[in-house]
Amino acid sequence: MRAAFLGDKSDRQHRVPPKTRALQLGTAAAAFGVLGVLAGVGGPQPQQPAVQTAAVVTPIDQAVPLRPEPAAAPRPAAEPAPAAQPAPEAAPAPEAAPAPEQPPVEPVEQKPVDQIGAWIDEAIRVMEQNGISRDQVDAEAIRTIIMHESNGDPSATNNWDSNAAAGTPSIGLMQTIEPTFQSFALPGHEDIYNPVDNIIAATRYAISRYGSVADVPGVSGVRSGGSYMGY
Repeated sequence: MRAAFLGDKSDRQHRVPPKTRALQLGTAAAAFGVLGVLAGVGGPQPQQPAVQTAAVVTPIDQAVPLRPEPAAAPRPAAEPAPAAQPAPEAAPAPEAAPAPEQPPVEPVEQKPVDQIGAWIDEAIRVMEQNGISRDQVDAEAIRTIIMHESNGDPSATNNWDSNAAAGTPSIGLMQTIEPTFQSFALPGHEDIYNPVDNIIAATRYAISRYGSVADVPGVSGVRSGGSYMGY
């Protein structure tokens, strides 16, 4: 039908180039539109101004291609979480200041034993060398006798008691009379005024008479809270 309308032979249908065919289709559609309008005017319709409608068909090859919508911009990639920072190292403790050097400690000089104590110790050592038992010797008891008899004076001499009246005064630290001293002195220790010799003789006399120096009546009396009495 399209070939008869256009006055063309049907065997040329397939030899028309695509662009020309599209143009022909557009023209035919426009012609059909005009015929429709004219047919409508000729019928029994009320008088209205004729409206000519021309359908414009844009050839397919001339159609403006649709512009593709721009692709949505990719969302920015999430920023990576910040790497965990290592905990700050604790500041090292300040080094302790070195202790000030102390001056060298000088050895404390050993205080000398009091003179009476030194005499007593030497007398006890000599008596032990001569067989006197230490159990019979009491250093404190000896000191008690010395302090009450002569107050620690090796040259003390009693010129007022009965012994002095008899011509044999008590002499030395432990106030022995000469005959008693000579009887109990040890060889090499025979000076009645020598403090060590006097202690040796008087101690040996006290042991011989009372059994020990601690048993001398004057010593036991003081230790029991009483008064001293001569031996």
